[in-house]
Amino acid sequence: MRKAQVMWILRAAFFACLSAFALPAAAGAAERHIFTYDPASPAARKLTDTGLSFQFEKGLLGSVRVERIIQTGDIGAADLKPASEAALGPGGLRGALGEQRPAGALYEIRPSDEGKSFVHAVCPGADQAWLLIGRLDRFQNLELQAVGRGAADPHAHVCSSMDFSFRSDLRLPDQDQVPAARLMGRGPR
Repeated sequence: MRKAQVMWILRAAFFACLSAFALPAAAGAAERHIFTYDPASPAARKLTDTGLSFQFEKGLLGSVRVERIIQTGDIGAADLKPASEAALGPGGLRGALGEQRPAGALYEIRPSDEGKSFVHAVCPGADQAWLLIGRLDRFQNLELQAVGRGAADPHAHVCSSMDFSFRSDLRLPDQDQVPAARLMGRGPR
């Protein structure tokens, strides 16, 4: 056999192994969690006395994407989406924080449903708000910064910096493993 043929066979075998083992593992590798935190600073206790929970997806290589923030033990929740610094207006994150160090990844609080109420709770007087969420890690405390902007103000500003202490971790089942809801009793007649 010629060297080119051997190389072609080796490449084909490599990609066959890769598709057989790596791709199915990568598809199911994302895990969904909820981490719950208790308020640890005066600003955090002013926002909530019951704590906050963060629903997030942890990717194959450890990346984290926060999906939702929930007021623990209460009825409040807001959806979050990753945001860019440009969304904060002129000066971006540096303009909003000044000399403060950013706590973590930037997320916009979506204004739908209870999101508007959450915006007003973390940043009174703001029409838009973002959260700088520190690293979500089991058994580690969390630093959170709220940044907001009013309709007439082109520049975002820091509304509050809060500290939370880790309480618990809940791993959520994969969506395809959640059983379908069934009604109790007899069906329609």
